[in-house]
Amino acid sequence: MKNYIESEASEKEYRELARLGAKLRIPVPECFLEMEVTMPDGKVCHSHSQRSHSCVRNLYNVIVCNVCGINGSDLTYGPGNINFKNFSNGGISHSATPMGVFGYLQRDAESSPYGYIGEVAQTNTGGIKVGSSDTPESFEDYQLGATINHGTGAGQLAISVGSSPVKSYDAGTKTYSVTYYRFFNNNSSGDVTVKESGLAYVDGSGGIYLMTARDVLPSPIVIPATGQLKVTYTISMIYPA
Repeated sequence: MKNYIESEASEKEYRELARLGAKLRIPVPECFLEMEVTMPDGKVCHSHSQRSHSCVRNLYNVIVCNVCGINGSDLTYGPGNINFKNFSNGGISHSATPMGVFGYLQRDAESSPYGYIGEVAQTNTGGIKVGSSDTPESFEDYQLGATINHGTGAGQLAISVGSSPVKSYDAGTKTYSVTYYRFFNNNSSGDVTVKESGLAYVDGSGGIYLMTARDVLPSPIVIPATGQLKVTYTISMIYPA
């Protein structure tokens, strides 16, 4: 069983927010992050779960654009502007049509390489990412501080294809959840240390490479040689009825 490390005070606030959202019929999405390191013999070296605290400006702009039915604005990134910053090259993007995860180009979000499903061996496309920077989280983050690249060399991890979304509904709590996971294998000869993770959405040839969350871990996670890291993000919504 994973060690849940959210503080009692923080967890109480999150649960109250979810309760009020359901009561007042205001959608309040929740996001959870899980990390687990295992060895070839099945030994678990590390296992924890926590809240993902760090939705960034990109995600807020996507929500506003789609919920309010408006288009992207200009090339200024910051307060009052509805656009996003592309994690693959740092470009600021806008469009005459609504941007984001509700189908900018009507891509199939549940099939690789689109949506949150990352391609095998790729760090510059979508899906779950990990990095080696502990630079503090910022609302303006659009990429990881230092993405860990695919490979077998020092400081690299072999990156698998991301999972398809696993969807579930709990009728008792009226909670709809979607889970994504991805494996990172340490095929190098030394330890690899992970200090951050992120979640990124891709809309293929439309040029949308959108990081929606970046989480600096409470403490670094060491993946020994031959070890495997599994990173899981679960996004959920509690409905009022």
